[in-house]
Amino acid sequence: MFLGTFHHALDSKGRLSIPVKFREILNTESNGTIVITTDLDLCLAAYPTHEWQSFMEKAKKLPTMDKGVKRFFRFLFSSASECFLDKQGRVLIPPNLREYAGLNGNAVVVGGGNKFEVWNPGKWEESEALVSENASQIQDTLAELGM
Repeated sequence: MFLGTFHHALDSKGRLSIPVKFREILNTESNGTIVITTDLDLCLAAYPTHEWQSFMEKAKKLPTMDKGVKRFFRFLFSSASECFLDKQGRVLIPPNLREYAGLNGNAVVVGGGNKFEVWNPGKWEESEALVSENASQIQDTLAELGM
C-alpha cells in the first residue's frame, strides 16, 4: 500500500526518484513497471501494473458509448505511458506528462493506497488547502457514505 508524502527533485532528463518504500512495492509486485497517466486533479497517477489491470477490468464494464465515459477514456488512455524503474530507483516521466502536471524541478509524491500521485508542489499545497477549507463538508459526505 502506498502511504505518505515525499518531496523529490526531477533531474534534467525528467527522471524522478521514487521513494524507497514505493520502490519496494513496485519491484515486488510489478517487476519495477508502472503505468503513469494524467489525473483530473492536474497531477499524475502512477499504477503498478497489476493495479492498472484491475482498473482496466472495471473500466471495461462502463458504457463505452456514453459520451462522458468516452471522453474520460480518451483523456486517461491517450496520455498513459508504461514506465520502468532504473537501477537507481528512478522513473523517466515522459515530457507530455511532466508538462501536464507542471513538473519542472521538484515534485511531491503522494501515496494513494493502490496507486501514488505525482504533484507540482504548488498545486499540492492548493489541494491541501482546499481540503482544510472544506473539512466540514467532506466530513458530512463521508458520514453519508457510512464512514
